Amino acid sequence: MKPFLPGFGLSLVCLLLGGTSAGVQAEEKSPVKLTIHAAAEPKPALKHQLLPGFAERIDGNAAVYYGKVTAEQMSFFSDRELADKIEKWRVAPLEDLRKDDVNLKLGTIAYYLDRAARCKYCDWQLPFRDEPFFEILLPDLQQTRQFARILSAKARIHIARGEYDQAVKTLQSGMAISQHVTAGETIINGLVGIAIAGIMCEQVTELVQRPDAPNLYWALTSLPRPLVDLRKGIEAEMSAVTLSYPDLKGVGEAEHSPEEWRRILLKFWGQFTRVMGDGGNAVQGPEVLVALSLRGYPMAKEDLVARGLPREKVEAMPVAQVVLLHTMQAYEELRDDIFKWYYVPYADGAAGIAEAQKRVDSQTGAWRETIPLASMLLPAVGNVRSSVVKLDRQIAVLRLIEALRIHGALHGGQLPGSLNDITAVPVPLDPATEEPFVYSLQNNTARLQGPELRGAALNYEITMVQK
Repeated sequence: MKPFLPGFGLSLVCLLLGGTSAGVQAEEKSPVKLTIHAAAEPKPALKHQLLPGFAERIDGNAAVYYGKVTAEQMSFFSDRELADKIEKWRVAPLEDLRKDDVNLKLGTIAYYLDRAARCKYCDWQLPFRDEPFFEILLPDLQQTRQFARILSAKARIHIARGEYDQAVKTLQSGMAISQHVTAGETIINGLVGIAIAGIMCEQVTELVQRPDAPNLYWALTSLPRPLVDLRKGIEAEMSAVTLSYPDLKGVGEAEHSPEEWRRILLKFWGQFTRVMGDGGNAVQGPEVLVALSLRGYPMAKEDLVARGLPREKVEAMPVAQVVLLHTMQAYEELRDDIFKWYYVPYADGAAGIAEAQKRVDSQTGAWRETIPLASMLLPAVGNVRSSVVKLDRQIAVLRLIEALRIHGALHGGQLPGSLNDITAVPVPLDPATEEPFVYSLQNNTARLQGPELRGAALNYEITMVQK
């Protein structure tokens, strides 16, 4: 089984999750049309929750229960016909899901997913210090996406049949999976967590359009922000190279013979190209390393001196040490120039990420990599940051829809002329801009718009049914 690469596989995963590559134009799409009904906030306001409440949480590691799901129901997950039905039910018109032949029997699957969702923590026990970071297998991730699709279908069937309490409980389990998946400290875990939360939000969108559905404004408002936090994955990615290639840690201060430095360089090159080859690139032999070193050595020396190292110290270093030191310093600077923008609001950091990514892709500026570590291991970080915001925007739109329903309940089923007219509850800002959503009303149809994220602009048409 080939490695699932937390760093190198990033651009592939972004595409799998619906992302776009840099430079791809936003796709023009028809507006998403929603029909909603006025609905006051529930009493008590937090009657409904989209994550299990404190009193429901149990001791134990959720990963153990997730493992039991497939271990005890292997026949269920190998049934291709049933899998096709589940995919169909996830998107089927609600009236089709009220038929007698729609019957999703989950048995112990529902029990274990429910137990897992209510566990206080989730530890996937990833072997960060026992195996090279870029070669850690993540076989559990695809299974969790299967679980999310099953719960999505189950929630939709409940919604179709007016079983809203059961639907909310099912959505809780799905949202909890997104949180638990993200507990695995890789960026890819976080991206899969985002995808799972997005799958759940699709069914929340269906639920809030039902005529007699409860209002979920406060349930949505009480969710964590960001809903899926990639901080742990970002921090792990920052250390990914030295976790994968420990010999590169402290390369500027270590003292070895020229022969030992050549051995370290060759070992690193062999590991690096093997991983890159598994990621879809041709494995490059030692002759390529020799060519890169010969070409890059003079430049590497001058760059290191320009960065403040005494020339006599650089000249005394073996060639292999210079190549490795320059490679690591270039990688760390280029890496930090991208990742630092994760820690500021998206609206402040989007341009900075794009500029830093351009620098990595084109190798402009002071650094020219001797060995292309950064350009191979730092793709699509901008897509990662916008993925977090895209999900938070999805939640914010749902909050706004519920705010519209509350306003309608207080004003005879009428949509507000502007968002400023909503006074019963706070109106969420667009997380992409930290400014109000663009809202307009014409002939009882509200238009909700916003700038694009990952190739898709925000574009909704919302109509409220008049009583």
